[in-house]
Amino acid sequence: MNEIGRVSATRLGAIGLAAFVLWTTALIAMACGAGGVRPHFLPFPTAVSDTVSGHPEDAIELAGELLVSDGLELEASSPVEGYLETKWFNIATGHRGNPGSLDTETTIRVRFWADLIAEHRTVVVGEVVRPRVVDPSLPIREREIPAPDGHPGSELLRRVFGEMRTRLSSGSASDHESVSRLGFRTSPR
Repeated sequence: MNEIGRVSATRLGAIGLAAFVLWTTALIAMACGAGGVRPHFLPFPTAVSDTVSGHPEDAIELAGELLVSDGLELEASSPVEGYLETKWFNIATGHRGNPGSLDTETTIRVRFWADLIAEHRTVVVGEVVRPRVVDPSLPIREREIPAPDGHPGSELLRRVFGEMRTRLSSGSASDHESVSRLGFRTSPR
């Protein structure tokens, strides 16, 4: 009877350990699957990009600081993920709020993505979007359009990039030639 009891306890211990491992693995998978702040969509092909010195965290923190100093509020920011997004903002009036209640020509949202491309070198991609249509049933990207060149939001983005380039300068002219248009990487993060 002792022998049988010992075998049962060993089997129960193995089953309990296996259940614990499966349960823990499922919890970890759910936590990872919940995602973070950075969206699954990529910037619009007309997004502006530049290469700066430093890490993505530095670039995102600086972009947030510069945008807040211009009166915008942050909706989401994760320096660790290399992502920042502002709330909707009417660049003409300075009012914040829902794009459905504001002028779609002057209401903007700014987003930044930052990724390390070499040691202490980061590519920063920024976009300014306007609400195209107010229809909550559509995916977010189908409700937005990029702000065109010459739009006050595009000018704001260029000013932010200029300040970032100055403050995160590596001293190498090749790192910060002009701010360029870039079709961002095609593989999702």
